[in-house]
Amino acid sequence: MPHPFPVRAPFAIVPSMSMMQSATSFLASPRDCDLFPAAAGKADAFWPALAHLEASYPGFGAWYWSKVVPGLDNATRQILHVGDVENPAAIAIVKRDNIEAKICTLWVSETCRGKGVGGELMAEAIDWIGHAHPLFTVPAERYEEFRPLMARFRFEETMRIPSLYRSGVVEHVYNGQLLPTLVS
Repeated sequence: MPHPFPVRAPFAIVPSMSMMQSATSFLASPRDCDLFPAAAGKADAFWPALAHLEASYPGFGAWYWSKVVPGLDNATRQILHVGDVENPAAIAIVKRDNIEAKICTLWVSETCRGKGVGGELMAEAIDWIGHAHPLFTVPAERYEEFRPLMARFRFEETMRIPSLYRSGVVEHVYNGQLLPTLVS
């Protein structure tokens, strides 16, 4: 039976060059690492560039290792990037399954912001997901920064949820309804 989504070539898997915490420390047991060896290697390669997101999204690390790594292995998630794996200019974590089509993370390095890199990666994310208007959220403090990108891709704000990820911070939801079971 053919795969319902376009198949992408896998990214090269390189070991992490960081002394930061590795994938195995976040997995439930060392045996879990054996279940997703290629996915854990890929996740390890990008983790140094993404680890700082834990400050904006408490629990980001646990989500990354418990949801993204297995999703890489079963092809419901992908990590897209612009630039070198060791020093990416931008990273997107995307999800597509029978329940949800979502851009989970869109990060652009400070030195590359305002240069079209985010738009380039957003287009690639939309292409991989296979849906012109996937679910996407933006925290209140980044709302103005993301408005031009949301307008360019004709994303429609559909909800505002206070304290979704952080107490007292509104999360702007685009292109659909974010249900508590879909905070993924």
